[in-house]
Amino acid sequence: MKIELTVAVLGLVSLAQAELVTWEFPRTGNCHEGIPFSDGKTGVLVWGGGDTVNLTLGRGDLWDHRGGYAWTAEQNYTNVIAAVRTRDNAKLNALFANEAPENWGGRYNPYMLPLGRIVLKVPGRTLKSGTLDPMTGLGKILFSEGDSMELAMSTVRGVFAFRVPEGVAYELRSVPSTDAPVYEKTLKARGFERASVFDAEVLGTGGFRWRLPADAAVWVSWRMDGRVFALRTGRGEKTSDEYPSFDSVAADAVAYWTRFWAEGARVRVPDELLQRQFEYGMYRFGAMTDPDGVAAGLQGPWLEDDQLVPWCGDYHFNINVQECYSPAYRGGHFRHLMPLFRMVLGWRERLRDNARKFVGIADGYTLPHSVDDRGVCIGGFWTGTIDHASTAWVADMMFRYVRYSRDISFLKDGAYDFMKGAMNVYRAMMEERDGRLSIPLAPSPEWGASDVRKAVGRNSSFQLAAAHRLVKDLIAAAEFLGEAPDPMWTDVATRLPKYTADETGLCLFEGQRFVESHRHHSHLAALFPFDTLDLSDREIRGVVDRSYRTWVARGTGQWTGWCVPWAAILNAHLDMPERAVALLHDWDTYFCDEGHGSHHNAVRSGFTTRDCGRGVMQMDGQCGAASAVMEFLVHETNGKVEFFKGCPAVWKEVSFENIALSDGRRVSGSRIDGKVTLRYE
Repeated sequence: MKIELTVAVLGLVSLAQAELVTWEFPRTGNCHEGIPFSDGKTGVLVWGGGDTVNLTLGRGDLWDHRGGYAWTAEQNYTNVIAAVRTRDNAKLNALFANEAPENWGGRYNPYMLPLGRIVLKVPGRTLKSGTLDPMTGLGKILFSEGDSMELAMSTVRGVFAFRVPEGVAYELRSVPSTDAPVYEKTLKARGFERASVFDAEVLGTGGFRWRLPADAAVWVSWRMDGRVFALRTGRGEKTSDEYPSFDSVAADAVAYWTRFWAEGARVRVPDELLQRQFEYGMYRFGAMTDPDGVAAGLQGPWLEDDQLVPWCGDYHFNINVQECYSPAYRGGHFRHLMPLFRMVLGWRERLRDNARKFVGIADGYTLPHSVDDRGVCIGGFWTGTIDHASTAWVADMMFRYVRYSRDISFLKDGAYDFMKGAMNVYRAMMEERDGRLSIPLAPSPEWGASDVRKAVGRNSSFQLAAAHRLVKDLIAAAEFLGEAPDPMWTDVATRLPKYTADETGLCLFEGQRFVESHRHHSHLAALFPFDTLDLSDREIRGVVDRSYRTWVARGTGQWTGWCVPWAAILNAHLDMPERAVALLHDWDTYFCDEGHGSHHNAVRSGFTTRDCGRGVMQMDGQCGAASAVMEFLVHETNGKVEFFKGCPAVWKEVSFENIALSDGRRVSGSRIDGKVTLRYE
């Protein structure tokens, strides 16, 4: 079934068509198989089977903030280098450990909390299928008996609503997470009380309030008025008793999503799966990153209600956050980056203290790879904690926003300072040898886990690429501001190697070739996302070609979901369009469940040897796939815009509208039977 939506774009009228995303019921294996809605704070997943509809609820700001640690003076770079050189793994693990209270049942870290669900029973009806229109945000559940239930969420009102068919009987009840096994298994021992349920069947209202040990209470409140259900969530003690009509909620949704698609990119590719990946991926990106919402972590606001969130639900800054937010750039949705940037810049005092203790400088910023929404380090993984490319990559995100949006005030008010602080730490880490600079010790993400014998080394190609990207960005930022660049930056650009390589291609670091399948393509980051290698240089191109062959030879055996779209983009940039497209098909087959949920682990065997299993949903893969489709159509390498490089020749007709470029322009274009037409705005 196709729907059409006419939107005004850059003074022109274009026809946007989209396939409805569909679900077959029952969907009872996992809440992430459900139909997703969000206003950037509250997430709702609609799933179930038989006569039962579950609404699993989560909030993107629902944290237990206890635990984690502040950086200590002992966690300095000198001590880390000394422990690595003596191979003192015990000392390193002790330096970055945090002791849990008795009976805590795991590391003592902040973590996101499961909230709960609302259960709707419709006796006499059987769930058959569901649909979601990514162009309007409107959903439906169809019953086997021929009627349907309408679904919508209003971003401006913070309300989720549904409307049941006329004459349908129903029953409603609230089920907080403290009524699930996770309470007795974990939450009770950590000091949580049970939530207080206030369902009132006769009055058609209900919900629950949950008081937390160290954070503001959270509440869920709903009302059923005739055929219309409306729900809100919030923080604090006071609940809301304002519930708009379903028609108002639906109208809000249509207005929001019409505006979203009008301001951003649209594509048309002759591959139904990739078309859906783009449209559904952009919908989920837009839903979880609303400009008035909270910064999106690994799962956005879509959290399980029956278990603790994997990885604490934290912010991973060595690829995952970057991939979650990647659609904002080519997609032209720059405002959606602001909650993330406001959050990170709000941590500057903490990050400055980290840098002071790590490398002994007062004008730096150090952002660990894994933190909560207050910037508190989540402990237990020392190589991630000292991965300074996490800081540099966020600095690059900020400057890419400036380049795309031309928002010079943001550069002046925060980004430039953050970029300089990140560079100052890198320079403090460097040492001189024979007139050259080097980074004496740093990780290539996740290589060797936390094994002191193999996890870190000199001149990590990932760190070198991040440092050179930061230097390029700083010099360009100074030009934007009419300032002279710091001589230190140009010195680093001249004397720091751009990569580490041997006859097999790019190495992870000195003495460590790429010898086995690995999920983090960080040794190739100089190609993408950092774009720091001049591919017109014959010697560099030879290194890149050897790197590609070695990478392909090592295979996909240890890959996870989020790394597959990254690999697809790398193939597109290296003019391997058939492989690029095939990888997105593989990602959907092996890492997405039957409800289009994007998983960290494979859900089917055959692509990776890592354990298959559901229950670790992450949004990085889904957002990365949407970005990959745009990169197939338009990408930039060494300052040159390239079109359709990721599109196979068998695609006879492919087009895009309103894709953003790094010089602030927008471009639309088509390739029909090999003829390319472009229009810049």
